[in-house]
Amino acid sequence: MFAQRHHWPSSRLTSGFLAVTAILAACTGCDRAAPAATQLPTPKVTVTPVVSQETVDADEYTGKTEASESVEVRSRVFGFLKTIEFQDGDQVKGPVLGPKGEVLEEGQTLFTIEPDEYQAIHNQSVSRIALNDASLTLAKAKHARNDVLLKSKSISTEEWEESLASVKSSEAAIESAKADAARTAVDLKYTVIRAPISGRIDRAMVSKGNLLTGGTAAGTLLTKIVNEQPMYVYFDVDERSLLKYMRMRAEAREKAPGSLKDANIACQVQLADENEFSHDGHLDFAEAEVKTSTGTARLRGVFANEKRELASGLFVRIRIPVSQPYAALLIPEQALATDQSIKFVYVVSADGTAERRTVELGTQKGEMRIILSGLKEGERVITKGLQRVKPNQKVEPVVAEASLPEANNMPTTGPQPATPKTTVRKPVTPRGTAPPAKNNSQER
Repeated sequence: MFAQRHHWPSSRLTSGFLAVTAILAACTGCDRAAPAATQLPTPKVTVTPVVSQETVDADEYTGKTEASESVEVRSRVFGFLKTIEFQDGDQVKGPVLGPKGEVLEEGQTLFTIEPDEYQAIHNQSVSRIALNDASLTLAKAKHARNDVLLKSKSISTEEWEESLASVKSSEAAIESAKADAARTAVDLKYTVIRAPISGRIDRAMVSKGNLLTGGTAAGTLLTKIVNEQPMYVYFDVDERSLLKYMRMRAEAREKAPGSLKDANIACQVQLADENEFSHDGHLDFAEAEVKTSTGTARLRGVFANEKRELASGLFVRIRIPVSQPYAALLIPEQALATDQSIKFVYVVSADGTAERRTVELGTQKGEMRIILSGLKEGERVITKGLQRVKPNQKVEPVVAEASLPEANNMPTTGPQPATPKTTVRKPVTPRGTAPPAKNNSQER
């Protein structure tokens, strides 16, 4: 008999082979060590120490300069313009006044109008005085004779009364002639146009030879003079700020609530092309009423403008101190980060650990920011590389010195602002490390 052979399916042989191969591979892998985790490099960041600087808190507004005096020079009489006695843009001198307002010295001559016609009219008025004076002498002589004749009853009473009326008529004619002569003298005087105030003169609006129109309202505009010493700056403040400035008054309590002139509250002005508030002045006026439509009031600052650096019509920034000097902590603005409504910074400790600190912000000083609480002087805050830092992470700090803004040179004259509860604002030490920043935080 032949032996019977068993034929195993090929699929079962393949499955068995694969299982054995997998077991051998697993046993082989057991002898190998697991690969080590990749260690991230320590981030390199730039840090700046927290610095202290004496500063003064101040309010800032936008204002507009305006000359303290401004006069339009117009022609008072008709006539042809004869001469122009100034150069465009000159500084002209006005009249010198006495203690009672009397003119001690006339102002500088600016224009002359042909005076021939007005001189002739004035001469005619003066001669009319002499003519009436002669008539008065004759009338008095006749009346004197009539006095004698009336006593002898050689003339009637009516004739005597006529001679007396002739005397009084001649006297009135003389007074009328004198008044007319005074009027023509004024017209003659107006042919010479002088500077009514001292200041900077504009260009001549009319050239020589033109016919000028006279009159108090419709006279030809010849030029304009502005007095820039002192210079005014007008600006609007809200009612809360107005109340604050009113309470800063020291010795002017008897004045009206809107009066700031005697308080001598200091202020400074910065021009459009300047980086500092380099022009010193003081407040001297506030409107009597607050505008109900806007809730603001207009204030005025006065500036000596000795170097004539301020011109009328400029838009400027004006600053008013609202605190006494105190030691403020400053950090660069770029060190601040934001987590929703929370402002925080990263402080690098001595061992290189980055600690997140929540801070309270003050006003901005150039590229620096005042910190009211959360930091101490000398601590190092990260200014560059914030995106690569997490709380309690080791960092490699590179120190960069802060660029401090120039100290406030606010003048000290006048009443000082109300003293705060603490002259030096001390930072508050944080209670602990803040929680890690959320994924939706925005860092600056």
